[in-house]
Amino acid sequence: MTTPETTPDVKHRPGGVTFVVILAYVLSISIVLNGLLVIFDADTAKLQLFSGSTKNELMWVGIITMALGVIGILLTGALARGSRVVRVLFAIWIAFQIAAGLNATLNYTGEQSSSGTVGVVFGILILFLLFNGSAKDFFAED
Repeated sequence: MTTPETTPDVKHRPGGVTFVVILAYVLSISIVLNGLLVIFDADTAKLQLFSGSTKNELMWVGIITMALGVIGILLTGALARGSRVVRVLFAIWIAFQIAAGLNATLNYTGEQSSSGTVGVVFGILILFLLFNGSAKDFFAED
């Protein structure tokens, strides 16, 4: 005699939200790596001259940037599990990333400007996918 298998009540995560989770992990890891690169280049005279910052200031910028990336990684993990509160916190975090991207796009040239533009586009795409209809169902209270 066989007994029917019981499956736990698991919410189905839509493809758009899964894509957001993947993009968010990629973005967060790249932010951590960016901070690490700033720390490694903090003693470079060219970077100090370009930014108008001292070595110590650049070191702190790198550390803070890495901390923001780690916060993004933690938020993404909770977002993947369907947390409504984290969805709002994550949207605020992405809004800051969009603002930073706009700043880079408008105030820098070359690869800094391009990287800012990519950040803005990805940020808008993430917000759209995070608040569309299927995502609303996923984050709805049971």
